[in-house]
Amino acid sequence: MRTSDFDLDRVYVNSAVRSADYRMLENHFHYYYELFYVQQGSCRFFINDSLYDLRAGDYLVVPPKEVHYNRYFSQCTRINIYFRLSDLISDVLTGNTPDPETYDWQSGAISDSLRAQLSRTCLVHIPGSHRSVFDQLLEQMLREDKLDDARTKSILELELRQFFLYSERYCTVHPASSSRATDTDREILDAARYITTSFNLPITLDALAKESGLSPSYFSRRFREVIGMGMKEFLSSVRLKHASIELLSTDHSVTEVALNNGFSDSNYFKDAFKKMYGVSPRAYRDSHTTDSIHEETLSRVGSIR
Repeated sequence: MRTSDFDLDRVYVNSAVRSADYRMLENHFHYYYELFYVQQGSCRFFINDSLYDLRAGDYLVVPPKEVHYNRYFSQCTRINIYFRLSDLISDVLTGNTPDPETYDWQSGAISDSLRAQLSRTCLVHIPGSHRSVFDQLLEQMLREDKLDDARTKSILELELRQFFLYSERYCTVHPASSSRATDTDREILDAARYITTSFNLPITLDALAKESGLSPSYFSRRFREVIGMGMKEFLSSVRLKHASIELLSTDHSVTEVALNNGFSDSNYFKDAFKKMYGVSPRAYRDSHTTDSIHEETLSRVGSIR
């Protein structure tokens, strides 16, 4: 399986069957990409501030460090592919990986449509008439993952690229949507969207509940059911994500970063940051991991047309 929650040494693929009563213990994030494909059944994803209903033949890509949570509506067979940006641009014959900072993105392997999938989550539907092509390819990838020999890394990189090429040929992309969303779900989503845009302002559960027209206790319960975590936890995760970006993109002090992102107590900020990222804010800045560089690079690439 993957080397750690912080990094990968190649593409990884796995499959699992989940029942309708399966519950994730908590929402989470990765430092790498996750492609989530529903082969049978249905489920719902919450990512950032949007809901995605996935049915058989749907997939989405979760970008690095996006907090996400999912639950199942029926027995569901899903296949996950975990990969890095470098897995899509390396030279599989030589094993060399170009520097993302100097890579020619306009003439390279990342097309506009793939770049869009990697930089912003969207639901992609595989038509039934072409689904067998993808299922056969994914079965090959699952077998290759289990084989795990000296050629597995290169073969899985080629097959991942083949998956995305088939996607460009056959698939349709849809915005976030949830046909199962109730009016209360939408109120909760509105509250989540407000948090993602106003995270640096003072925000309280009571104020959000009042704006939603719900009692604080009911709002709190429904927020956890829809989003997968409590309102305060979600607010903290959004603030911490923005703080991590500021740490890597500015020379602001840790205290300044905390205040700029809605934390009034720098000591609390340091503790919360270490709990989420596994290292202190200062150590995170000093390490400036390759994953962070790749994510920032793709963010810049997203504006190229």
